[in-house]
Amino acid sequence: MASEAMTFTVDGPEGPREMRISSPSRVLWPKLGLTKLDLARYLVAVSPAFLAANGDRPVSLQRFSGGIDGDQFFSKNPPKGSPDFVRSVPVTYPSGR
Repeated sequence: MASEAMTFTVDGPEGPREMRISSPSRVLWPKLGLTKLDLARYLVAVSPAFLAANGDRPVSLQRFSGGIDGDQFFSKNPPKGSPDFVRSVPVTYPSGR
C-alpha cells in the first residue's frame, strides 16, 4: 500500500523549493482537527518572523510518537531524507557533551 504524500512549493533563498509532506491528512491536534498539512502551512506563514528572531542559531526538532499526546523526544540530527539545504552543525552543551 502506497503512503499518502504530497509536495508543495515554498520560497527559499535561492528560489522556490519543492517540499514533500508524508501523510498530510494525519490529524496532529485532534481537539482542533489540525493536520500535518495545516502545520506545514503555518510554518511557511510564520517562517520570515521566526528566521529573523532566531538569529541563525541552531534548533532541535521536537517529535511526538503517537500524536501530540504521545511520548516526546528531541531529534538532535536531521531526519533521514532531509533535503541537502538542511544544515547540521555540532553543538556543545554546557555539560561538555
